[in-house]
This record gives sequence, C-alpha cells and structure tokens, in this order.
Amino acid sequence: MKEKIPRTPFSTPLSGSAREVELRLKNIFSGPKKRPPALFLALVFAMCIFCGNLVSCQVAEAERETPDPAASGSEPPAASQPEENVNRIEAGPSQAWAPVELSNTIQPVCLVDEPYAGFTREETALLEDIPPDVAEQLPRQAVDPHRARRQDYWHDMLLPVAYDEAEDVTIYFVVVPSSMPDIEPGASPDLYALEKRGIVIRRGSFAYYGDLAWYTNAHYGSAPLFYAGDLDGEEGDTDPEAALALAWGSGTGCYVESLYVIDLDYFNMCYITPDYSSLPLEITVSPDGKTARLVSGEKELDVDLTQLAEPFKGTVEVGSQVRFEEKDGQIFCDLELDFSCMTLEYLASVRFPVIFEDGVCKLGLAVQMDSFV
Repeated sequence: MKEKIPRTPFSTPLSGSAREVELRLKNIFSGPKKRPPALFLALVFAMCIFCGNLVSCQVAEAERETPDPAASGSEPPAASQPEENVNRIEAGPSQAWAPVELSNTIQPVCLVDEPYAGFTREETALLEDIPPDVAEQLPRQAVDPHRARRQDYWHDMLLPVAYDEAEDVTIYFVVVPSSMPDIEPGASPDLYALEKRGIVIRRGSFAYYGDLAWYTNAHYGSAPLFYAGDLDGEEGDTDPEAALALAWGSGTGCYVESLYVIDLDYFNMCYITPDYSSLPLEITVSPDGKTARLVSGEKELDVDLTQLAEPFKGTVEVGSQVRFEEKDGQIFCDLELDFSCMTLEYLASVRFPVIFEDGVCKLGLAVQMDSFV
C-alpha cells in the first residue's frame, strides 16, 4: 500500500516527468548564474549619495538668500491680503501728482510807439500842456464808441468814452484830426480806420495826455472799463483812485487788456499796474497725465486733459486772454489758461481780485474757477 507524502514549501518535490528531470540536470551542470559585479553596485550606490547632497546644498543656499522680514524692518503682504491692496502698496510712490510749469506772459502795459505822430505843432503843444480853460470846455458825458458821430469828437480829436459823475472824471480816446474823413457832423466815422494815439484823462479843470494804447477797443468799438473809488483801502485817504482797463491786443485766441490805477489825489498821468510776477495759483498733473488740478487758497478745480488734441506737455500758459471787470466796487482780473501754449486750447478760467497789500497792487487768491468742456 502506497502512502502519500504531504506537500511542503521547504522541500523540492521529485517528479516522475522526464521533461522536468531533464531541465533539473541541465541547471546542475550549467553552474551558477552571472550576477552584477560588486564594483558596479558600489558605484551606483555612491552616485545616489552624491545627488542627495547636491539637493541639500541648494535648499540651504535658497534659505540663506531669502530676506529676513525682521531684519529689513518691513513685512511682506499677508497671503490673505487682497490683490488690489498689494498693487496699491507697490505703486504708492508713483502716485504723486507732478507740479506743472506756469508760463506767465502777462504784459502789464502797452504804450503807443509815437504818441505825437501826425499832429500839427499846435495840436502837439495843446496835448503836452492842456490849459485849465480848455479842460473846462471838454465834453463830459461819454458816448458809445461804436455809434459815435463826427460831432462827438471834440475838434475831430478827443472822443469821450467813459465818465464818472461823482468824481467828475472823463476818459477820452485821442485820434489824429487829419485822419477824420470829410463827412457830415451827424455821420459816424470808422473808429478803427482813424489814426489812433493815446488817451486824455480829465478831472475838473485839469486834463493830461498819456500814451496808453487802446487798439482793441477801437477794433471792437468798445468803451474801456473805468471805475473811480477807494481801491487801496488806506485809512484817512479821502481821495479815490481811478481804475482804467484798456484793450490793446487781439487775434486768434487772444484778447488782452491792461489795468492802470491812477491816484486822483495827485492827479496826473502817473499810474501803477498790478504785480503779476507771482500769481497765487498752483497747478499739478495726475500720474496718468489725464487730469490737471488748480489750487488757489480754498478754491480747487480738476481739469480734464483728455480734451487736448495732443498729450499734455507739462506747461500751462497764461497771458493771452486777460480781462478786467468791476463789481460792487471791486476790480477782478479774469485769466484763461492755455494748456497747449499755442493760444488754441483754453480749458480753464480763474478770477482773481485786484488788491492792495503793503502798498503793492497785485492779484489776490482766486474767488472763482471754471473749466471749459
């Protein structure tokens, strides 16, 4: 009787198969299988260790290059900080508004080149020293220059254009009599076509001739601004001053007046003009160059620069548009600001009061600002 031997993993089973016996015998006679040499295994092991060291060195060097927030005194933005806050902090220094250069071309005075050209010897002598009896004969009431007739011109020479009854002061435009056309007394000559000279100012029985130009008044047939009153505000000053604004410059984008202040206490043709050398106005431009900001005292105005035909170049010009106005005894100066500096693109207007401070006539802080859209 055959007994079955149990199978176990710790023994090699014997098989009666001829094929298995043949394979087993071949393995015994072929000897052990070849294995990788020990030197090759050692080299591979060394390369693994060396690559690990390189990774460790690079990590340590990166840690040394990372700035220490405590040492630099500033902390990086927190990971949870909104993106817009991070951008605002980084761009902070570039957000400052830059100052704008103000090119001041205001001309305080415009005089006639040859105040006595064209007059006869007798007419010149009369203008140089107007006798009191002649001053008494001069017409008082002013007429509209645009509608003036020949008979309104005293001796075809003096045209009364402004009058203050309370102070008995009259302003006359002076023309050369020989340039008057041969027309009827009731006809109106072309004032602009006449040869224009200076002005005569009369108070009571005193009159004086001055070489102040009024070319643009003639061009538009307009009367000058004239006001007599207490302009300097000095205590104990019983005699008023006379403020006279004459227009003399015009053209494409230009209209210019000059203001003359005459002390009627010492009545003659001596006058003063406002000091325009330091205008009380600051202008800045935004970082993107699209907005200009005007500041004068408590007044502030933002101007849209995208209206310009070309990008803003950083300079604003003042002086090509100058006007004066009297309101309730106060004289104001209106200046228009040219942002192209070519008398083409006026984007804002500023109104300054004419004041007296420490005996100096100048422009005070702005009382009004307007932008042109």
